[in-house]
Amino acid sequence: MQPMSTPLVVVPDSVMELAQQSIGEVHGEFCGMSAAASARDHLDVVRPLKKGQLLEAFTPMQGKKLLEIGVGYGANLATWIKKYRLDGYGTERDAEGFGNSFRAARELFAANGLDPERVVRVNGNTLPFPDASFDIVYAQNVLEHTEDPMQVLQEGVRVLRPGGILHTEIPNYLSYFEGHYMVPQPPVVWRWVLPAWLRLLGRDPAFARTMRTEINPLWCRRAVKQLNRKYPVRLLSLGEEAFLDRLAQPFQFDMERTATKLSRPIRMMQRLNVGNWIGRLIVLAQGHYPLYLTLRRES
Repeated sequence: MQPMSTPLVVVPDSVMELAQQSIGEVHGEFCGMSAAASARDHLDVVRPLKKGQLLEAFTPMQGKKLLEIGVGYGANLATWIKKYRLDGYGTERDAEGFGNSFRAARELFAANGLDPERVVRVNGNTLPFPDASFDIVYAQNVLEHTEDPMQVLQEGVRVLRPGGILHTEIPNYLSYFEGHYMVPQPPVVWRWVLPAWLRLLGRDPAFARTMRTEINPLWCRRAVKQLNRKYPVRLLSLGEEAFLDRLAQPFQFDMERTATKLSRPIRMMQRLNVGNWIGRLIVLAQGHYPLYLTLRRES
């Protein structure tokens, strides 16, 4: 097995440039990061290995058939195909902030000897795949940017085989932190709260108005109940264990932009977090971040 630090995927300069021209410019407006730093974060070829470890806590990945909803620039799926010998497919659309992502993902696949046709363009919330066709469905920071997150979940479960796992990483808007703008926030219980808070901080709230800020642990549990009306599913986790484990360990930031903004307060908090009491209090208040909504389709 290759060590975690060994990249399995090469990112061509052309793909990095496309990312800088789209997500880099948008993130510069949100949180003051340079276009180059933002592009590096989204094309990091080491971080997918850590994401794979989180997913493997629920299901072995080797040789499985996997769908990634919203592949972005393709680094995650390409890395997993190579590491786990997956039969992997992904969907992508050039959504706001991710212009050129479909083209860039296909270029990255071709540059790494993978079939670009495995990245499929979508325009709505439906998936162009038959029922029960995947062992794993994965999505990272996608639901909060969709017109109908519940429909996306239903589609994800629809294409799962019985016993299959749906694992999605999403923000928790009952948390203390907003990951797009990189600012502390009060818990968002009404949709107008985040735009109003950002205006108070002197930030442009336009993008915040497009986000599905109703997503939180309470919403996730209601979503599972709604899914069960059509597909038998079991809620395995909302990511509490991963959050507590991360706070209990020496903190390593996955993204350059979060390290820049949060390294000092996180380290200060960890000094006070004896016995992980702060982490347990945050989980009790349902404010852990991010959420890892993980479901198993029962039949």
